[in-house]
Amino acid sequence: MKKTLLTALIALGFGSAQAAGFVSYDLDQVKADAKGGKDSQAHYVRVGAPVMGLNTMMQLRTASFDGGGMVHSAEFTASKQIGPLSPFLGVGHDLGFNGSKSFQYGLVGVSGGMPIGKLYAYAGAKTRVNWDDHNPKQTVTFLGVSAPLTKDLSANIGVSKSTQDIKESAWGLGLRKSF
Repeated sequence: MKKTLLTALIALGFGSAQAAGFVSYDLDQVKADAKGGKDSQAHYVRVGAPVMGLNTMMQLRTASFDGGGMVHSAEFTASKQIGPLSPFLGVGHDLGFNGSKSFQYGLVGVSGGMPIGKLYAYAGAKTRVNWDDHNPKQTVTFLGVSAPLTKDLSANIGVSKSTQDIKESAWGLGLRKSF
């Protein structure tokens, strides 16, 4: 059932890309900061589109851990631009390590960005809002730069830091296609 749900979410993401404002793919190299943690490679697929005056986004994440194992998650957020900032709310579903102990969570955060010459710099933070105390707590801060390659294709480079129960540092590269 879990694999079916994940497959459906991925199909929804790729199937709606034609109607979306953007689709992106990023690959992060993740370093576990906590003692005993595992390093990983995280693949992100993001699809975003304006819906009823809100900026909506779906993010699918798969992390493959060094030494074996995977974690899959899906997040859905809605934001509203207020000046240079975009506060957002959302929900997520994490399947847990190798599909065990799945859980849902809420999201609250803010992001923003600004052009710097031909580049676009962005930053933000998001926190999982868990309603079950036993689920892992996580706050992620991130920043990056996007450089145009063509009119509707850009390359991204970014860094992030996770704190609370999940302690990781990451850097990554990606591509974003606007529609």
